[in-house]
Amino acid sequence: MRNFAVNSLLHGNCLRTTNHKEAALQELEEYSSPFRPDVKLEDFSKEALLRLLKATARQYLAIDGIWNSVTREELGEEKARAMEMEVWRRATSSEIRRTMSALNIQGDDVATVLKAIQCAPGTAGIMDFSCELKDEKQGTLTVKRCSSLEFFERHHDTDGIQFACRTLETEVGYPETAAAVNPRIKAIPLKRPPRQSKDEICCQWLFKIED
Repeated sequence: MRNFAVNSLLHGNCLRTTNHKEAALQELEEYSSPFRPDVKLEDFSKEALLRLLKATARQYLAIDGIWNSVTREELGEEKARAMEMEVWRRATSSEIRRTMSALNIQGDDVATVLKAIQCAPGTAGIMDFSCELKDEKQGTLTVKRCSSLEFFERHHDTDGIQFACRTLETEVGYPETAAAVNPRIKAIPLKRPPRQSKDEICCQWLFKIED
C-alpha cells in the first residue's frame, strides 16, 4: 500500500513537471495570461512577433513625427526640416546595414537593395508594397499603401506630402537606401504623390546600377 502511494505521488509529480514543460515550450500567441518573470521574445509565435514588429515600426514612425513637431515649435519650420533631412540621412543607412546584418543579406547589387527594403522596419512594417527585379542591373519598388501618405491625405496636408513624399524621399530616403548597399546604385522616382485617387499607387521607384 505504501509503495502504491509513493508511486502515485511520483507519477503525479512527473505529470505536473511534464505539463509545466509543455506549457513553457508552447508558443505564446499573445500575453493576456498572468505575468511570467521568464518571458522572452523567443517565446512568442511568428504571428505574434509580426504584430509586435508592425507596432514597433509604427512607433518608429510616430517618434519621428513627434520629434519633428517639437523641433518646429522650438526652432521654426525651416530649421526643423533641415534637421529632419539630416536625421533621416544618417538613420536610413544605419537601418539598412542593421537589417542586412540581422538577416545575413549580402551583396552590392540591385537585388540586395530590394531584399533590404523587403525586410527593413521602415518599409516592411508600415507599407504594402511589391518589388520586381527586372534584370541584374535594375529593379522597381511599387508602394501600394503608405501610412504616412494616408495621414497627410486625411488631413489635407499638401505641404506635408510635398516635403515627405517628394523632397525627403527623393533627396534622402531611397537614394540613401541604395547608397548603403552600393553608391553606384541610383534611386529614380517613376511616380510620386500627390495622387488623384486612392485607387492609384502611392509611389514607384526604379533602382538602377550605373556602369
